[in-house]
Amino acid sequence: MPRYDMVDISNNNGAISTTTFKAMKAKGVKAVIAKVSEGTYFQDGLAKANLARAKSVGLVIHAYHFARFTTVAGAQAEARFAVNCAKAAGLPIGHVLVCDFESYNRGWAQNNATTKAFAEIVKAAGYRYDLYTMGSWVSSVSINNSGRAGWIANYPYSATGKRYYSDYNSWQWTSSATFLGSGSRFDVSVNWSDFYFAGGATVLKPKNTGTYFDWTPAWIYPKYQVAAYKTASAVGSGKGAVKTYKPKTQLHVKRLVKSGSSKVTRFELTNGLYITASKDYINNLYYTNAKKHVKVVKSVRGTGKYTSKKFDDKYLKQKYVAGTEFDVAKVVAVGEVSRLLLADGTYISGNKLINKFIA
Repeated sequence: MPRYDMVDISNNNGAISTTTFKAMKAKGVKAVIAKVSEGTYFQDGLAKANLARAKSVGLVIHAYHFARFTTVAGAQAEARFAVNCAKAAGLPIGHVLVCDFESYNRGWAQNNATTKAFAEIVKAAGYRYDLYTMGSWVSSVSINNSGRAGWIANYPYSATGKRYYSDYNSWQWTSSATFLGSGSRFDVSVNWSDFYFAGGATVLKPKNTGTYFDWTPAWIYPKYQVAAYKTASAVGSGKGAVKTYKPKTQLHVKRLVKSGSSKVTRFELTNGLYITASKDYINNLYYTNAKKHVKVVKSVRGTGKYTSKKFDDKYLKQKYVAGTEFDVAKVVAVGEVSRLLLADGTYISGNKLINKFIA
């Protein structure tokens, strides 16, 4: 079962006692996030006292606003209202004010325009910003906050052993948790970064399995933030880093650097910098003909289908919206990249950040 890292609360949970907040903490909860507002018409009158009690037992506190906007002007009005409600609830500057975006889906372009307008006002007020939405909507709105962001809700029948949405800040995996001292049911999330624990968006490090690349993909991307150095020997030292790369940054590889008989390897990038070649931190960007054949992918932001491996406009057959799933017949190498051959003889991109692995 996933961890109990964060609990979100609202007026629906009533006045929550110190006893219940202590029970949450004993269960492993580190942060509480309270609803403070909705639209431009509702201010949660219980938020201030509930947050004060949560803070008194040592829990980190944040707030969220339930969005009703459909226009940029509406988003700006709601953001100003949310900021005022967060201040009234005693939310300190520097803590997180989330946009709970699950009411109206107006498509990629409009959703991005409205949520961006909301975020700008929240950040200008001194709060950190994140966006909450449903798993089915992640491809309908831009979720971007220092390269890693998003609080995603998805409740599987059994969450045991699952690591859904691990590229995001947090996964809300249940809405039916109970705690001592309250007859209410609560939403609980597991956090994949410390965005809601600390003052920034520092990414939690993965478990160190000690596995490294022993081959050289032409293109890679970090699964977690990684540092780059001027020499291969400096990688991993934590000293002298000249650059950091955010998760999902596409990087071009020059060569794999081995260290004697050690299995530890590094990547030299085409820009002359070096980063780790740990499989815990790095993934190859394009699908390959590996033993575990990719069978189904889903478009992340929309994708084109072509009648040729050459992705020229003259071969473009059809464009598909984000969220479209494709059955893959074969992975085909094309120079440094790959294409996914479909059953009808057409091709889509083999870039994992464009067409995400499903099965």
